[in-house]
Amino acid sequence: MNLISYLFNHIFTYPIFNVLMLLYHLFGDFGLSIIVLTIVIFIALFPLTRRQLKAMKAMLALRSELAEIRKQYAQDLRAQREATKALYKQHGVSPPSPFLSLLVQAPIFGGLFLALNTVLNHATLTHATLTNLNHIIYPFLPQLTSVPNIDLNWFTIFNSAWHFSLGMPDPTHVLPILAGIVTFVQMRMSQPHNITEIRDAMMQLTQLVQFILPLILAFVTIFIAWQLAAGLALYRTTSLLLNMIQQSFVTGWGSLLTVPHLAGFPGNSSARSNTPPAQQARLQSKSSSTKGHIRRRGASARRRGRTTKKRR
Repeated sequence: MNLISYLFNHIFTYPIFNVLMLLYHLFGDFGLSIIVLTIVIFIALFPLTRRQLKAMKAMLALRSELAEIRKQYAQDLRAQREATKALYKQHGVSPPSPFLSLLVQAPIFGGLFLALNTVLNHATLTHATLTNLNHIIYPFLPQLTSVPNIDLNWFTIFNSAWHFSLGMPDPTHVLPILAGIVTFVQMRMSQPHNITEIRDAMMQLTQLVQFILPLILAFVTIFIAWQLAAGLALYRTTSLLLNMIQQSFVTGWGSLLTVPHLAGFPGNSSARSNTPPAQQARLQSKSSSTKGHIRRRGASARRRGRTTKKRR
C-alpha cells in the first residue's frame, strides 16, 4: 500500500501540486490557478478526446442505418449487435469507450484532491510548514515565502458571507450546484437530437430514460461535491464547461432544448393532441374501412357456410 501511495504521489499528486504552486506564483489567486490547471489538462488530453469526438460524429452520421437495424432486428438483440458491428466495420468506425475518459480523469481528480489537502494541512505559517511545502516543490521552480491563500472570494460581490476555502466543502453550496447544472447540460448536449422525432414507443421510452439519467447524475454530482473540497467542484465545473464547448462542434445543442414526450404510448391522450387533424381523419377513415372490410369478409364466410349446409 505504501508503494502504491508513493508511486501515485510522485506520478500525480506532486506534479499537480507543483503546477498549482507555479500558477499561484504567477496569478496570486488559487481559484484562477485551478481553472488554468484545468485548461492545461484539457489541452494535454485533447488528442484523446478529439479521437472520441470524431468517432461520435461518425456514429451520428450512421444514425439512420442504426435505426433501420434496430427496427429490423427488434426481437433479436444478438443479430442487432452483429449487424451494428458489421456496419461500424464497413465504415471504419470504432465506437469510443465510455470508461476511457473516466479512467484518465480519475487519477487527475485524486491527485488534485491530495494536492489541495497538502496545502490545507499546512495552513498555519511556521518555519516547518514552509520547509515541508518547499521540500515538495521541484528545485527549478520558485520556492514559497508564505503559505498559499486558498480562499475563494469571487462570490462576495453577491453576498459578503460567500467566501470559503477551496480545500474544504463549499458552505455556500454555489459550486456544487453549478457542477450539477453543468453536468446535466453537458450530458443533454451529448445526446443526439433526432431521437426526439421518433414516435416508436420503445424509442420514446429510451428518450425518457436519457432525460432522467442526466438529472440523476446531476443530483449525484451535487451530493458528492457537498462532501469534497470546493476546489474539486471548481475543477469539475471548469472541465465540463470546456467539454461543452468541444461537444457543441459535434452535436450542437443536442437534446438540451427538447423535452421528452410519451406520444407513442397506447392510450396516451397526448398522442392524439400531437397528431394533426387531417392525419387523424385519414387514420380514422383507414381504420373504419379496415373494420368494414373485415365485417364484409365475415358476412361472406357465413353465407358460404349456410349455402354449403343447404346443399348437404
